Amino acid sequence: MRKTLMLIMAGLAALLVAASVATSDPNKSVTISASKPVVVYGHTVTLSGKITPPATNQKVDIFAQPSGLSTMSAFSSTETTNGGQWSLDVKPTIETLYQARVNTETSSTVDVKVRPAITLTLVRMRHRVGTFATTAIAARAFAGKFVNVQRVTSFGSVNLKRVTLDTTSKATFRVRLSHKRTRLRVVLPTSQAAPGYIAGFSNVLTVRR
Repeated sequence: MRKTLMLIMAGLAALLVAASVATSDPNKSVTISASKPVVVYGHTVTLSGKITPPATNQKVDIFAQPSGLSTMSAFSSTETTNGGQWSLDVKPTIETLYQARVNTETSSTVDVKVRPAITLTLVRMRHRVGTFATTAIAARAFAGKFVNVQRVTSFGSVNLKRVTLDTTSKATFRVRLSHKRTRLRVVLPTSQAAPGYIAGFSNVLTVRR
């Protein structure tokens, strides 16, 4: 009886291996790549790839795994064009892994990192003191996180002060300007943006006094 069960189990295992080999065709594949590895929150990145053998109007399913989740889930779909090429524009709101699937064929994954969108504006200028406003924009708030206010020069950037963001991810601050022409920007470091985001940089603001 024991030998019979062992034979049955061995037979089932062989069938499973055979089925696996049958569904895995080395001549078929699907690829995926991203037009850029890093995108600013709210901006678009293009995913693209190719299926082999080439086929037109073949459905390609795109799966996504945003930071903080442990599994891939169906995100969108597109169709191939001439030569088996496919593409899809996406706007990841946080660092996201993407994967393409065609029937039983699965691509590798591509990781798209996201920077928070940082704004910097001049509120007013009085003598040598400028009042500025900054906002960090992403899918979640950065309350209590800090940004570095930097003076941008031809030799690099110099930190002038550290400013803490409020509950709405905003801050208003003052900077005493010692130059007639000063270029400023605000940086949210990765240590403050993580998890799910990397460092964000504002526009460079030129201030004259």
